[in-house]
Order: sequence, then C-alpha cells, then structure tokens
Amino acid sequence: MPMRLLRTYTGKYLLRLCLVACLFPLASGGRAQDTVKARSWSLNGYLKEMPGVLYTNVNETWYWQNLVHNRLNFRWQISPAFSMGAGMRNRFSFGNLDKEYPDYFTSFGYDNGVVDLSWNIVSGPHYVLNTSLDRLWVDFSKGKFQVTAGRQRVNWGLNYVWNPNDIFNSYSYLDFDYEEKPGSDAVRFQYYPENLGRAEITVKAAKDWKITAAGLYQFNRWKWDFQVLGGVMDGTDLAVGGGWSGQIAGGGFRGEATWFQPLKKFGDTTGVVTASLGYDYTFRNSLMLQFEALYNGNPNGNLTTLLSANQNTESSMSAKNPFLSDFTVFGGVNYPVLPLLNLSLAGMYNWTNKTYILIPSGTVSLTNNMELMLLAQLFQIYDTQASRAGITFIFLRYKWSF
Repeated sequence: MPMRLLRTYTGKYLLRLCLVACLFPLASGGRAQDTVKARSWSLNGYLKEMPGVLYTNVNETWYWQNLVHNRLNFRWQISPAFSMGAGMRNRFSFGNLDKEYPDYFTSFGYDNGVVDLSWNIVSGPHYVLNTSLDRLWVDFSKGKFQVTAGRQRVNWGLNYVWNPNDIFNSYSYLDFDYEEKPGSDAVRFQYYPENLGRAEITVKAAKDWKITAAGLYQFNRWKWDFQVLGGVMDGTDLAVGGGWSGQIAGGGFRGEATWFQPLKKFGDTTGVVTASLGYDYTFRNSLMLQFEALYNGNPNGNLTTLLSANQNTESSMSAKNPFLSDFTVFGGVNYPVLPLLNLSLAGMYNWTNKTYILIPSGTVSLTNNMELMLLAQLFQIYDTQASRAGITFIFLRYKWSF
C-alpha cells in the first residue's frame, strides 16, 4: 500500500479513536458534566513505543519489528448498583518479522471470544493496524450479590507464572507487554457469604461456542486462603481442582492444581493433572526472590509454539496445557538498585525438553508517568544428540501512562 494511502487510513482511524474517547463520557446525555465532583466516570490508559529484534544466531539474519501500542480504559458508575466498563487495545506494528513468521501480522486479528471484537483495520506484507476490545461489561451489585456480564477478566489463578486453576483466562508469563491479560465473554455470579469468603458460578462462551461453566468457593481458615472449583472446560473436559495461599517464614506460599478428564473418555485414564507451587520473599532492602515449579501432565507441550513469534497468544495457552510437558522450574530476582532504576533476572528450565529461558530486564522511571525498559528473552533447547537450537528476543520499550 502506498504510504500516502496508509497515512490517510491511519489519520481517519486515529480521528475515530479521539471521537470515541471524547464521546464515552457523554454517553449519559450530559450526566458526566453534571456530576464532575462525584467522578462517576473515568478514562485512562497508556501509549507505548517498542522496537524489537529477533535472531537465531547472532552472526546470521536479524529480524525486527516496531510496535506502537495504545490502550484506553473507560469506567462509568451509572448508579450505586450499576456500573459498566470498556477496554480498547490499539496496535500498529511494522517490520520484517513476517519473513521468518508469515502469519505474524495477521495473528493480531485473532479473537477467542464468541463475539469477534478484534479488527485488522489495514494490513500488508510488513505492517498491521489493529484495534480490539478486550473488556466490555456491565455489572450489578446489591448487598452480598454481584452479577457481571460481557467481556471481562475471570481470574481464578493464585500463582504468578503458571495457573492450573485459571480455566477461563489462561495467559503467558512471557507476554510482558499485555499487563491487563485476556478477557472472556462470560456471565459471572458472585456471592459473598462472609467477610473472607466467596462463592461464584461463571459461564463462558468462546470461539465456535465452546462452553466453559464452573463453580468456585473460596474461604479463609487459620489465616490462610483456600479455594475449590469444579466444572466443564471448553465443552470437552471435566475440571476439578483447588488451591491455597498463605505465608511461611514471612514469605508468600501458594499452590494450585487441577485434574482434567475428557468427557467422551470418562472411564479411561486419559485424564491429566497440572499443578504449580510458588514461594516469594521480600527482604527489608526491597530485594525480592521468587520461585515456582510446574508439573504439566499433558504430553502435548509444544516446543514449536514456544519458539514462534506468536508464542504469547492466548490461542496457544490453556490451564490444561500451560507450558512444556512434565516438570519446569522458575526462579527470579528483582532489586531496585537505585530509587529510579529497577533490575531483574528470571529464568525457567524444563528437564524433559532440556529447555531453558533467561529473561534479564532493567526499568528506569523517567517521571511519575513515564518509564523506559530494556528486556531480553533468550531461549535455548538441547536435544539428546547434544545439538542446540535457540532464539533471542530483545525489546526496548517506552511507556507513557495517562
């Protein structure tokens, strides 16, 4: 597409975004202006600029891409009982990464919801302009009851890296640029029987009308939080699990596990178990250590997906298959070496696939709402013949929040 035509399309699109941002608060017919002091609505978000490179061998071909990422979060408290919210992602990416991964730019338009709310506005061999709604919900709360309908985040996981209990919204730890994480098209009923307890029933419809319906009960005993869950995931598997979180020796200790049994093979031994265990500790000088272990009983952990540029898409993740097969361990250290400079190093290792991942990063706070981050993801795989394959991603990200 000629650059003049691309600029025309982009200009029209950005104008529409500005109009949406301006009209959101006016959707109440002027109510927002009449209640400025009450702050019945809010609009915030961020703008990111992130160039990145990828290579399999430092002495061979390097691939690159640049991502401009904007987010808008809107919330309106319609009345004491009713509220609504919307979240929009707008991304413009260009580069030559599609030479190595032909489907990279078209994958931006993927939407796992029963309603497709992701659109590639313009796209070509080396660029894409995408907008998507990953939040669009209405909420009703009255006393101990709460009902939320629409695209929303349903988070049942307890650990930081892998979440076998998160049967509605699996996500990848490696997707560091998507802080909000995916949403689900769901109806959620919650009841709070006591101060530290919660009962919930949620029904989700995904692409091709795959239904996930489950119940969760959380309670507190001995200053520890526990949860149990059960239901059907994606219309194919019975899911039964639970988890806990508490403190040991001043650090956070969490665990969760879920058993998945195919409904069509309920009487055989094709069921799998996924489980994760985590511990983190923060010292007085703000040095934080994190440890986590995963057992993935699913034998279909996919190395090809892990090493692709689309590894972080929600389509490749599930609570039944959250990572590589069998055992994987994670370790991380995070330390603010200066008040405005934070350094971290994380790593993963999987025994079965002889795979390790190193993730060093540094973040500099430029102002109260601006930061600069440099992050790398280094993948290496060793097979039984001692040969080695790997891939390296390096990103530089500027973020302005408003």
